[in-house]
Amino acid sequence: MKKIADMFNTFVYVVTAVVFGSAVYITIFWGDSTLGVKLLWEILLVSFLCSLGTLIYPEKTVSKKVIWLLRTLHYVLVNVVVLGCGIWFEWFYADNLLMVLGMLFLIAVIFVTASFILWKRAAHTAELMNERLKTYRGEE
Repeated sequence: MKKIADMFNTFVYVVTAVVFGSAVYITIFWGDSTLGVKLLWEILLVSFLCSLGTLIYPEKTVSKKVIWLLRTLHYVLVNVVVLGCGIWFEWFYADNLLMVLGMLFLIAVIFVTASFILWKRAAHTAELMNERLKTYRGEE
């Protein structure tokens, strides 16, 4: 159940970052365009698919090497999902190198931003749990 809750928490961060990134991308590459409601559903779908990638992380503690391997795999999966859906939804032209590079840059920025926020949140939760454990044990 915790993994599902973590996945949906990640989904919220990803949707927020994707909406911001989409606004920047659309402004740069599509100018003052009129967008339909279809784009909102596409963003939600792609964000959900990207959030599914969090399910590859184990609940138990693993080595840093394994974590970095899983993060790399997750990043590759996110790129495949976003670029694949982006071509399918016609968010960019695959033969336009500048658009593809812009998409790759946004994917990287959003992935790093969401990962950093989630890492800080987890670190804060761990710190809070450690403080409460010390209090429970009477160490303070």
